[in-house]
Amino acid sequence: MPTALTKFTPYSRPDAAISALDARAIGYQAPLVITTPNMDWVLELHNDNIEELTARADGRFGAADCFQWPQMYCKEFEYTVCIPRKDTSSIDLQFAWFTPTTADFAIQPGTAFAVGTLHSHIVDGIDNLLTIARKRVQPWQANRAGKKDIVTNMLASLKHDINVLRRHPLTYRDIIIFVAQAQRSFLDIIAFMDYIEIVQPRLTSGWSSWGPLEGNSRWMGCFTTDSKICDIYLNAGVPVWLVRAEVYISPQMNIIKPVVLTFPDDLTKNVYCEGNIARPFPLLYRGPGGFNRHFHTRRAYTGTFAVNPGAPLPSTLPQNPASGKAPSRGQKNKKAQKITSSQLMKLKDSKIADAQPNHDKWEDLRRPENPEAIGFWTSAFQKANKDKNRVKKGLVDQGYRFPEPALLITPSSPERKKLFVANWLAARPLWISRVDHNPPERFPSPQLCPSGEPSTIASSSSAGPTAAATQKQAATQIFGEDLRDAQGTTWAIGENVQWRNMTISIISLCDPPSRLMRLILWELYELNFRYELLALDRVMARASWEESQHNRRDLLYSIFPEEGGFVMWSSSLPDDDSGLWGRRIIDAFPYVNNFRKLLSCWEDSPPRLNAPLDASAFDATTYFQVMQQACDFYVQCFFDHFGRPPVIPHRFPVQYFCKFHSAI
Repeated sequence: MPTALTKFTPYSRPDAAISALDARAIGYQAPLVITTPNMDWVLELHNDNIEELTARADGRFGAADCFQWPQMYCKEFEYTVCIPRKDTSSIDLQFAWFTPTTADFAIQPGTAFAVGTLHSHIVDGIDNLLTIARKRVQPWQANRAGKKDIVTNMLASLKHDINVLRRHPLTYRDIIIFVAQAQRSFLDIIAFMDYIEIVQPRLTSGWSSWGPLEGNSRWMGCFTTDSKICDIYLNAGVPVWLVRAEVYISPQMNIIKPVVLTFPDDLTKNVYCEGNIARPFPLLYRGPGGFNRHFHTRRAYTGTFAVNPGAPLPSTLPQNPASGKAPSRGQKNKKAQKITSSQLMKLKDSKIADAQPNHDKWEDLRRPENPEAIGFWTSAFQKANKDKNRVKKGLVDQGYRFPEPALLITPSSPERKKLFVANWLAARPLWISRVDHNPPERFPSPQLCPSGEPSTIASSSSAGPTAAATQKQAATQIFGEDLRDAQGTTWAIGENVQWRNMTISIISLCDPPSRLMRLILWELYELNFRYELLALDRVMARASWEESQHNRRDLLYSIFPEEGGFVMWSSSLPDDDSGLWGRRIIDAFPYVNNFRKLLSCWEDSPPRLNAPLDASAFDATTYFQVMQQACDFYVQCFFDHFGRPPVIPHRFPVQYFCKFHSAI
C-alpha cells in the first residue's frame, strides 16, 4: 500500500498561497486522502461504521472520544473543536487528564464490601477544576441577564460528579468512570467558552479582517468532508483536516509536506479488568462518528451496580489505608463473624417491625435509644387523614429506602440488636451508593423477608420458591447480586466496623450503648427522610424534573446543611441541630425558604407556602407558621402516595454526642 511519502510530492503554485483545498500537510489513509491547511501533521481518522463506543480501562473512550482525539465535524457540537489537548495544557489542568489507580483508592474500613473513596487530596485537585470553570463562566453569564445556556448544565454536571467522588461510597470501577465523566464536563466547559469568546467573534467579523490564521495547536480541531467548513476554520485558526477520496485531489494542489499519519498509540484501548477478570463497561453506541457519538459520549453515568462489589480487586489495592496491606482471604475468615443473608434481609424489610408489640407507626417510639421527636412532625401525624381510599397506587415505589430505624431497637435480645446494628453498619456504604445512584425499580416487598429465625425457615410450598431462593432474589434486588461468602450461605464482618470516621467494636454492640444508638438512629431517620422526599418530589413536581433535573436536585440539596448531597456517609457528625431545625431562627431561614419553595410546586400546596419569605421579617412566628404547614402538607401528600407515614427527622442528640465523642 502506498504511503503518504511516496504517493504525494511537494508542489507549490506560483502564488504559494495555502487555501482550504491545499495541503500544508497531507497524509494517506486508504482509500482516503487527508489534508490540512493549517497544521503540520495529519491524524488518523476514526469514523468507521462499526466503531463501538464503550468506556475503556481509564473510563474514557479511546480514539472515539472527542476529548482525546479529533472527530468528524458535528454542527450540534461544533464547540468541541476547542477542547484543550492534553500535551499543550498547563499544570493547573493536570487533573483534567488524571487517571486514578488502585493506590489512590481507600476502602471504607469496617465495610463488608470493597467500596470507598479517592484520597481527599485527589478529590481536592479535581474540585479545583470546578473553581477554574466557574471563574471562566461567571463573567460571561453575568452579561446574559439570566438567559439559559448549555454551559449551566455542564457546570451542574461537574459539580454533581465531584460531590459523588467526595461524598459517596463507590467501587473502584465506578470511581474510574465518575472521574472521567467529571473531566469531560470540565473540558466541555473550557471548549464552549473558547468557542464563543474566541472563535465565534472571528467567524462573525468577516474573513477579510482576519485572513487565514495559524492553527491553534492547543485545540483539538476536527475532521470534515466539507470544504466550506475547512475554509471557515482555516480563517478562524481552528485545526482542521479535510477528508477526500483520492480522485478529488488536484494535480495542481499546493502541497507543502507529505507526512506519515499520526496514530493514537498513547490512548488506553484495553477493557477494564479486576485482577485477571475482565469486567468491560457496557456498549453505549455502535456506528459512525458525528452527532450520535458525541451524544452518547456525554451520557450521564449512574453506576454499574449490578456487579458484585465483593469480587476480588487487584492485589495492589490496600484494604486498610493505614497499613497499605490487604489481608488474605484466610485472615479475613479467621477474624470474621458470620452473618446469614436471611438476617441481612430482615434488616432490609422494615415491615417486619410490624410484628413488634405496640408499634404504631403513627406514634414515635418511646425508647431510651430513640432521638427526641420534633413537634412539627408529631402534630402533622396527628392531623393526617389516614383514609386508605386516598392512596394513589402505582405512582411511586412504596417501600422503604433504608431500614426503618425502629427495626434496630425493637429486638428484645441484645444479640439480635447486635446482629441488626452490625449488619446495617457493615452494609451501610454500599447501601447508600445503591439508593443514591441507581435506585432499583422495585424495593423488596414484605413477602421477600421471612420473619422467623434462620434455623426455622423452610420452603413455603413444594411448588413455590424456597426461602433461600426468595432471600437471594431480594438480595439481588437490593445489591445486584447475592453478596455472600464463598460457601454461599453467610456474610463475613470483621471485628470492627467504621461509622462516621469512628471505629466501633462489634463486641461492644452486644448491648449497644444508648448514646451510640441515638446517633446511629438519628442518621437513619435523616437518610430515610431525604430519599423519601426525593422520591415523592419526583412525582409531585414531575414537570420541574423534566425541565431541569440539575436545578431540581440542587433545590433539594439546598434544604440541608451539607452542600451538594444527601448522604453524609463519611463526614463527621454535626455539633448540634442545623438546617431546618437550627437553634437560631435566622440560621434556619435559607433552609426553610428553600423547603417552602420546593413544596410550593406541588399540587394543592397551601397559600402560605406559595409566598416567598423575607429575611428581614422572618421571626419565630413566621418560622412556626411556615414549618407547621409544610410538615402537615408533606405528611398528607406522603400518605396519599405511599399509604404509610413517612420516616421523619429527629432532633440531633447533642448531649449524647458530646459524651460519646469524648468516650472514644
